Amino acid sequence: MNKTQRNIKKTVMTVIVFTLAILYFFPILYMFISSFKTETQAVAPALFFKPTLRTLVKVLGDPNLFGYLKNSLIQVSGGTVLSLLIGTPAAFVLAFGKFKKKETNERVYVWFITTILLPPVAVIIPIYTWFQKLGLIGSPFGLLIVYVGFHVPIVVWMLHSFFSDMPEALLEAADIDGCSRFQQLTHIAVPLVRTGIVAAGLLVAVFIWNEFFLGFNLTGNQTATLPVYMARFREQQGQFVAQLSAASTVAILPAITLGWLTQKSLVKGLTMGAVKG
Repeated sequence: MNKTQRNIKKTVMTVIVFTLAILYFFPILYMFISSFKTETQAVAPALFFKPTLRTLVKVLGDPNLFGYLKNSLIQVSGGTVLSLLIGTPAAFVLAFGKFKKKETNERVYVWFITTILLPPVAVIIPIYTWFQKLGLIGSPFGLLIVYVGFHVPIVVWMLHSFFSDMPEALLEAADIDGCSRFQQLTHIAVPLVRTGIVAAGLLVAVFIWNEFFLGFNLTGNQTATLPVYMARFREQQGQFVAQLSAASTVAILPAITLGWLTQKSLVKGLTMGAVKG
């Protein structure tokens, strides 16, 4: 293949990649554009229009928005931290722990993996029943418990691959030097897999931030999260497309910003650990 053919091939691949990227990003771009429209303009899809800040000002001027935003931030920060605090030691134990039966590690790990596939709708009835008895319906603490339960398996799944790639000789040397299991985890294992921890934490944060079903069914007006707030733009009178677009634009900004700031760690974490068997 001569230089001309290579340049043509490179140009064609570049065009294809940019075309796919534009198609993939277009819904988000159109949502952002629609946030600068009035409701009348948003009903008839068009890329060319007279922009206005009226809809954004109306959405941002809603005092309820920041209450829902605060609830989401509390759930994301608390759920992510607790999921990492529980999931990291669990993944470490499953990777290096010694049970009476050798197959116990693998069985418990497979159990964690299978729970990731469990849809929330499959367990909402027993969860709702128990939450009613315990008085947790409408409580932010109750929703936090559910979020941690659903996302600890994701942390275990991701970090187990990272811990499994560590040389066990490092832990054996630390054991000879008198390090306890906890010290091996905090002083040796965690620093070595910090990239994976960042990636796992970011994924959990994004999943909790976007979660709607559990937040809708287990919270009240004072504890509902941002996705629940956005669902209220669809009423009997119709769907307020422009206002929903403006609220969605505000909602995705934290996730996009966080992803942009940690993109190197996220890509490195996903390629190094999470895709390995």
